[in-house]
Amino acid sequence: MTIEPDFKIPNREPVISLMDLARLDDEEQAEGYRDGAEGLPCGGNRSRSYWHGWRNGARDGGHRDRNGDFWDSMLTSNVVPGGAGIVNLGERIEACRKILREAGELA
Repeated sequence: MTIEPDFKIPNREPVISLMDLARLDDEEQAEGYRDGAEGLPCGGNRSRSYWHGWRNGARDGGHRDRNGDFWDSMLTSNVVPGGAGIVNLGERIEACRKILREAGELA
């Protein structure tokens, strides 16, 4: 089983920005996180939200390199540069979701 992005499988595009993160479903991310932390495989029919959570859970559960990979680094550097902003990350995601809803991209 590979844990790295396989761009040939649908929904395997890594999340690399705050707007990207805002587009994900929180419940599916949480489900994926739990499964990844337990070492369960990620099926090819799962959503991008689930897959993103699964990757993080697999890393935190010790099933992936704890330092992550290039894509994890990209997301971190774009979303919480220098570690700043983690405290208000939820607020910033909600602000992005508001913009996406106003643009008709989210329900």
